[in-house]
Amino acid sequence: MESQRKSVRETLISQIGFCPKDAIGWLYAARGYYKIKDYHSCVECVAPALRSEKTRREAQHLLAFSLMHTSQTEAAAGAFFKSVSLGNDADWQPLVELFLEHPKLRLT
Repeated sequence: MESQRKSVRETLISQIGFCPKDAIGWLYAARGYYKIKDYHSCVECVAPALRSEKTRREAQHLLAFSLMHTSQTEAAAGAFFKSVSLGNDADWQPLVELFLEHPKLRLT
């Protein structure tokens, strides 16, 4: 039987002793996971950061790239679209590249 992957919250509590208490803390945790290329954990961390106006824009940017790096093309396209609509103009490039690389891709 395969072992289940621990949640980010469980991992942080077992390795550090606590986990972030607010959206900013979760955003920085997401950045850390992104930097070490643990994109699945990054996606898990950005959820609380997406709920806060202060962190939503950067969290959406991290979510889009993490989804792209985990080969979730349709979800990444939607996330990049939302990121652009939040004002992340630099995300136009990966959004266009996704659509050029995947001509059958559509935003739903």
